[in-house]
Amino acid sequence: MPSSVHSLYYNNNTNTEKKQQKNEIKCNFTILSGCYICYNQIKERQKSLKGANSYRKEMIAMKNKKLLSAALALTCVLTAGACGGGNGSSARPASENTAADTTAPVETTPPATLKEEDKAAIEEIETDFEELENKTVRLLANFDLNPAAGKPKSVALEMFETKCGGHIEPILCSWDDRYDKLSTMVLGDDSPDMFSAEDLDIFPGKVIEGKFQAMDDYVDFDSELWAPMKHVNDMFSIKGRHYIGATSTDAGVVVIYNKKTIEENGLPDPAQLLEEGNWTWDTFYDMIAKFYSRPDEKFGIDGWEFENAFAVTSGVPYVDFKDGKLVSNLENPSIVGVQEFMLKLKRNDYPVPKSEYGWSVHPENIANGKTLFFPQGSYVLFEPENKAVFGDPEDVMFVPMPKCPSADAYYLPSVIKGFSIPMGAKNPKGTAAYLNCVMTCRDNEKVKEIEQNQVFEDYGWTQEMYDMLLKTRELTEAHPVFEYFKAVNDDVYDCVLNPSKETYNAGIPWSETVEEIKYELQTLLDTANEKLDSLTN
Repeated sequence: MPSSVHSLYYNNNTNTEKKQQKNEIKCNFTILSGCYICYNQIKERQKSLKGANSYRKEMIAMKNKKLLSAALALTCVLTAGACGGGNGSSARPASENTAADTTAPVETTPPATLKEEDKAAIEEIETDFEELENKTVRLLANFDLNPAAGKPKSVALEMFETKCGGHIEPILCSWDDRYDKLSTMVLGDDSPDMFSAEDLDIFPGKVIEGKFQAMDDYVDFDSELWAPMKHVNDMFSIKGRHYIGATSTDAGVVVIYNKKTIEENGLPDPAQLLEEGNWTWDTFYDMIAKFYSRPDEKFGIDGWEFENAFAVTSGVPYVDFKDGKLVSNLENPSIVGVQEFMLKLKRNDYPVPKSEYGWSVHPENIANGKTLFFPQGSYVLFEPENKAVFGDPEDVMFVPMPKCPSADAYYLPSVIKGFSIPMGAKNPKGTAAYLNCVMTCRDNEKVKEIEQNQVFEDYGWTQEMYDMLLKTRELTEAHPVFEYFKAVNDDVYDCVLNPSKETYNAGIPWSETVEEIKYELQTLLDTANEKLDSLTN
């Protein structure tokens, strides 16, 4: 077995020796794709790492180019985080995983159009929208709201075009370049009108930097139309001013599994456990413990997205935003509890040991019965060829992350579908009009019917999967939890991200990590809070 952080920590050293050893390790290790890679082994592992990055690049590119159209076509119910979301799956897909260029390629196949009867049904929906004077809304993003080749059109986009006379003009750039591009455009008095908020990295950091303006002059967040999302949008407000127009929420990460594997190992179906109110950390752990077999190379969990997604099931983020202030929760009992649970998983060898598999993940092991659970964004299931990696279509299923036994509700790693208005935007009214169309479609029964048909016809989903998606969204929207450390600045992000994963990846007790980072984090948050206090926009 190759040397790894995991193996180095199973020894009988004293606490002092462990801390010394830990500091030495930190000097000789770098973080790459969420894994610990020893510098003197990098050259030997380049081939394996290339494979790992290729997988992550494929997932990111698929999410940003292919599956965005799927999520947009299902505006009311499918908020799959298809534009680089968060964190849940990861709020920084390109910088954390790979510097992939996600600029959309030239497509020659025309997009699918809505059926004539569906267009007629949309036309019949009563609205009080007025035709826009400025009909062009410029969107800066690494995706296009207009449907991709062969993909169905969003119902909300159809309404925006027919009832408001609007048109979305994409300004495409790579994920990594979007903020540099935005700064250039703002300074050049050429600001775009709309910017995706789905990565959850705008608020509050980019607001502090002056890149975005409050939306309240254009969007009536207190109106009946926006009432279903008021509790969410209020989480992204400062002094009563809102900086994100979130139209829906979804779980950023779900737990994908193969029903055949579950049955063959005599395990309870997680979907059934959820229905019974018994899909918890305890049942999650018990299933893994029964399934695990080191001699047979059978492990409980694979994937890159587990640690941060699981942490927020406690109901408490590492960094929260309360009463206009950023707050550290590193020593909160709920955070301590979730870290102790992840340490228990690690010490029992239940996660797939990536160091033994070329620092790559293997979703195909879900299909062949070697891995039990694969936490990942539900976007991965929107393309039949990608869903097939996990097994036969009738066997692939998912559930939300398990519930913390001591929590009063399901708290899930939350992402949003929504947009913000950049500073200096020339057509903020156009952005507001589009968002109002999305909200109008959101809970309309006829729209839901149209979108449900699209799920079955275009993406090959089963009724069971569709029902689970609705259930997951319902649970998320009832008690959304957003992780703010990814959205303050790079220093806060770096201070928390990798240390928060050390328990699960390296077996390092959380108490040691907290002592190392808590003062630095508090200083960084104090500085950010001072800037929030002085914000006047």
